[in-house]
Amino acid sequence: MNQTTELQKLLQHIDQLIAQAGDEATRQELERMRARLNTPEMRDLERNLAGNRPADPASLVLEFHDPLLPMAVTAAGAVIAAAVCVFAVVEGQKNAIESIAGYEVNMWFVATTAAAWSVAFTALSFMRSFSVRFDIVGMASRISGGRWKGLKVGEMLWKDIRSLHERREDRILEVRAAGGSELEIPTRVGNYPVLLQHLENMVRLYGDRPVR
Repeated sequence: MNQTTELQKLLQHIDQLIAQAGDEATRQELERMRARLNTPEMRDLERNLAGNRPADPASLVLEFHDPLLPMAVTAAGAVIAAAVCVFAVVEGQKNAIESIAGYEVNMWFVATTAAAWSVAFTALSFMRSFSVRFDIVGMASRISGGRWKGLKVGEMLWKDIRSLHERREDRILEVRAAGGSELEIPTRVGNYPVLLQHLENMVRLYGDRPVR
């Protein structure tokens, strides 16, 4: 006996939404979404996944984050420090002590210090003040440090999402769920347009209406 797959269930749900669509634009958008899902590649992928051992939802994760410092700052700092390190090494091989602005400078000390700063800037680029983790079940957020300490932290299942509201005054996206619970996400997280597009699709499938 054939068992209804998750992809088939999703396609059936989209068919119901198409039948209930109140306007032609919404209907066409849902039909495009259905066409993207109902492709040979998607069906082959689902068959391959079905033949494998069920995966832990926590192991299939996509993460969006707000870096502690702007990426331009950490990138520029790492590149400049690395360039100074290379320059100091090259000059140090000629003369360990150089006169700069009237001061005698140990080039090997400069090289070591610059290398340490390059590593520090690289490490800072991986530090996150806020992150949102997506898995196949839903999403959860984490906060470190004090920048976003006033935000709500929690987790939310895709099927519970009902609506989105973007607060432009403080650049926060409110994700509202059934029962009135909310998850707040800073709009400055990396690749925010990708995150927003995915959440809008979840609202179209399960919620009240897409964000405007």
